[in-house]
Amino acid sequence: VKTKLSWMVALVPALALMHSASAPAADGMEHAMVKAGEVKWGDPPPFLPKGAQFAVLAGDPGKAGPFAIRIKMPAGYKIGRHWHPTDEQVTVIDGDFHVSMGESGKTHDGDFATRDYVSLPAKMQHEATTKGGAIVQVNAMGPFEITYADAKDDPRKAAATDATK
Repeated sequence: VKTKLSWMVALVPALALMHSASAPAADGMEHAMVKAGEVKWGDPPPFLPKGAQFAVLAGDPGKAGPFAIRIKMPAGYKIGRHWHPTDEQVTVIDGDFHVSMGESGKTHDGDFATRDYVSLPAKMQHEATTKGGAIVQVNAMGPFEITYADAKDDPRKAAATDATK
């Protein structure tokens, strides 16, 4: 009887965990299974410089809640110094990725390769570059917002200027 009770005590939390893992999240995010060859790449949103490709793997970066995106950057690509209002977790899926973190003049830099990870706290200024090209995955809470430290780095400003010419 004691052994049976021990198993039940151990089994009840495990069953509860299994049930919660298979149930839809209260925030409306649904499970996603995406094979690398089936990622649907498209143009990047206007807040990213042209030349990259962008894919949403899960969630909706434009709405409140968790999301996962991938950014495919060509050789020489740069995202100017910026910050986000929420934490950002970046995993290098492929290629080389350089991140300069902190305010300009007080930075610390890191070079990252395939399978490396970077955690960037909310409001930490950073910029990202790649020499040979990279694919990174970003996991964060939406809505995804980006504020450039220098307005001249913001592609939305350049697009607005081009539209008035």
